[in-house]
Amino acid sequence: MLALLVLAILVGGVLQRVSGMGFGLVAGPFIVLIVGPLEGVLFVNLAGATASAIILGRVVRDVEWRKFAWLTLSSLVVTVPAALLLRDVSAPALEITIGLFVVAAMTLAVLTTRLRREGAHPVDPEVRWPLAVTGAGSGIGSVAAGIGGPPVAVYAVLSGWDPKRFAATAQPFFAANALAALVAKLVLADASFPSMAPWQWVLLMVAILGSLAIGEVLAPRVSPIAMRRVLIVLAYVGGAATLIRGVVGLL
Repeated sequence: MLALLVLAILVGGVLQRVSGMGFGLVAGPFIVLIVGPLEGVLFVNLAGATASAIILGRVVRDVEWRKFAWLTLSSLVVTVPAALLLRDVSAPALEITIGLFVVAAMTLAVLTTRLRREGAHPVDPEVRWPLAVTGAGSGIGSVAAGIGGPPVAVYAVLSGWDPKRFAATAQPFFAANALAALVAKLVLADASFPSMAPWQWVLLMVAILGSLAIGEVLAPRVSPIAMRRVLIVLAYVGGAATLIRGVVGLL
């Protein structure tokens, strides 16, 4: 189990550093499969927040703080209600929710990427309500599945957000969003972290740092298109596997 967790963290962390997102999408479903839905999502929140906070130190100059504020405030509004809804949800139902969210989010992201290729940007970046809707959707995803990235990625495509500034602004938002979801579930949903020895926790934190270091080296050397394809395939595989196990658990 520990080896699989380390592998999931390494892959997710590398993608997070190279593309600005991907930890929750790629590592999240596999971590849920390994340790369970509620504990797994809580761990994804912790690891994702840690990874984003570390990356922030490298990209802080490109952060658009006004957009960060809109995204964060709107996500915080929905965090507590979403955590309260999780209190009575069964493990299979939560796995189905996570799997569906991953598959739907990736499908939406793939479809909206076509708009980028066509140069179409139907969302005005000066209008604030789409940012608020995006933040709320990301907040719900972070609480339910540990995945807050897809709504922000879709907004970035639809509004023509500069990729470099998007990747930078996403880091403090993902960190704040994940920490808020983590605290809300610990307090309101009776969630708990996976039971592991202290040295195992240290190893997992080292894996997060190692994945970001590897991503730092790979970022200027790998094709963004290739990394995106890897992210899509792994996210679909993990999401589908989590969905199937949830359905089997209900049956």
